[in-house]
Amino acid sequence: MKALLPALLLTFASLTVVFAKGGRPINDVCPVEGKPGRPIYRIFTDEGTIIFCCADCVEAYQKNPNRYPVKKSEK
Repeated sequence: MKALLPALLLTFASLTVVFAKGGRPINDVCPVEGKPGRPIYRIFTDEGTIIFCCADCVEAYQKNPNRYPVKKSEK
């Protein structure tokens, strides 16, 4: 039980760092595959943080961002 509190604090701190740099993602769906985005696969742009479903999609988007329009979430 004593190990639970430090683990929870570490998890919260990690999530805070993830969203601190780029803020909330501007999309929910990967612009390349159309699958749900995962915050671990992200890039930071002038428009905001864009999330992807996998590392391959990040690479594909960075090679040709105009080919994959980002559908902004309605949140």
